Amino acid sequence: SESLYRGLGPVLTSLCCSNFVYFYTFHGLRSVYKRDAKSHSALTDLALASIAGAVNVLLTTPLWVVNTRLRLQNIKLKLEDRKSSDYSHYKGIIDGLCQIKKVEGWKGIYGGLVPSLILVSNPALQFMIYESLKRRMSKGSESKAISSTSYFIIGAISKCISTILTYPIQLVQSKLRYGTDELKQMNVIYMLLYIAK
Repeated sequence: SESLYRGLGPVLTSLCCSNFVYFYTFHGLRSVYKRDAKSHSALTDLALASIAGAVNVLLTTPLWVVNTRLRLQNIKLKLEDRKSSDYSHYKGIIDGLCQIKKVEGWKGIYGGLVPSLILVSNPALQFMIYESLKRRMSKGSESKAISSTSYFIIGAISKCISTILTYPIQLVQSKLRYGTDELKQMNVIYMLLYIAK
């Protein structure tokens, strides 16, 4: 069962940092943008959420790079992966950050940054799909209110669709964080073509 929860501690630490950065930034931007809460629109909140997501990515990507490597460091690697790259053993987040910075520099610390910035679009897509489905549902049933079960279902559907649309980018992100040296040199487009091939 230890292998099922490998790297859980660092992941929880990173989630706390990431959520703090995201919500602090979002609410800070929201209060600066408009003092009057009534003037906020869904589109404004979506734009502010995207900016907060980008700030979060820029500040916490190093933590997620280390997390990816901590989770995967003891798995059996393919023979070509073992030959083509030096996989260090990290004792924790701080040790991982120090080792990656020392061996790979800033490029290693910020591995997968571009895909992470692209993935800020995931909640935006989810929100757009959710609102579209909600409008269609309310059009068909103008006389009665939409049930909480229906809201749950359209929320789940919109999250599934946004995840399916952005999953290839998540895969690229992981490979840029923990792939072979050859894979880490690729940009997002080449990596997508490489995986597809």
